[in-house]
Amino acid sequence: MLDFMNSTEHRSNRGHAGACIALFLVLSCLLFSLDGCGVRPKYYTRPDAGAGKIRKIAVLPIENFTSDGLAAERIRKLVIAEILTKGVDVVEPGEVSSVLIDMKIKSLNSLSIKDIREMSKTLGVEVLMLGSVEAYGISNGISTTYPEVSIHLTLLDGATGNVIWSAWNTSEGPSFWTRHFGSEGPTLSETARKVVRNALNTLL
Repeated sequence: MLDFMNSTEHRSNRGHAGACIALFLVLSCLLFSLDGCGVRPKYYTRPDAGAGKIRKIAVLPIENFTSDGLAAERIRKLVIAEILTKGVDVVEPGEVSSVLIDMKIKSLNSLSIKDIREMSKTLGVEVLMLGSVEAYGISNGISTTYPEVSIHLTLLDGATGNVIWSAWNTSEGPSFWTRHFGSEGPTLSETARKVVRNALNTLL
């Protein structure tokens, strides 16, 4: 009788342990899933934009609103690289700079429709892309540090100057595992690449 009771208790404890392990695995999967969701880009696409027909883009210099003097150029290179992976051609940055100098354009904020048309025609593109980087660096949390990147990209119709697409995207901050267990998260460059890719996925 005693052996039977010990056997029953052992099976009960084993079943309880198995249930705890299963629950832990389910919760772990859920947490990994939540961490993978991140922040979705906010974007606008003009209904008649026809973004799928874009063959060539001129990416203008990115505005820098961060304390990192190289942030804008790094984001611009990532934008160009990501566009090329989508099978869309990009004007060489040096050629864009040369046209801006020839047209004596000192600020992209003052571009007129005439400027946009002339630049698009000279560069042989249907659209111009402008952008800005609002955050780029390592931020300090309560108990950890994490990369923070925030960008805004806009696509202008080269013929009309109208905005045909605009997207804002930012990194999601430290993951659950980084916050609570100090696990190593993505690097700043990896985070920037992901932010750029997710933003452009809403266009191309």
